[in-house]
Amino acid sequence: MRFANINFLFGQPIRRFSSKQKLRDYVFPEILPEHCEKKLISGWGPGGSRVNAQRNAVILKHIPSGLVVKVHDTRMPFENEKIAFERLKYKLDRKINGENCYEEQFKKLEKERQDNLKRKKASARKRKLKVSQ
Repeated sequence: MRFANINFLFGQPIRRFSSKQKLRDYVFPEILPEHCEKKLISGWGPGGSRVNAQRNAVILKHIPSGLVVKVHDTRMPFENEKIAFERLKYKLDRKINGENCYEEQFKKLEKERQDNLKRKKASARKRKLKVSQ
């Protein structure tokens, strides 16, 4: 007899969450556009005069904290501005929260996950070795 829902027999389902899912309720510091100073500058890097002549790179400065972010990832200034706000959000979070910032918590959760995987693989190898002997 097969059951479509095995959880019916054993109670609550076992759910595994990724590190990002565990941190989905994390609240970043709010960055208001009026607290930022945006400046478009000419780009840099490979691409010759086409890249160097256009003003598509963005410098975003958060005035209350003094943090500055430069972005020239795409040719579109509005996309660079979105990327700059995202990077500024992480930078400001690191400055305010220090080792409790999102990036540090994410790294810690990923390290725990990797350590658990290593431990499981090692115990599986030991079991396999015992069975074969």
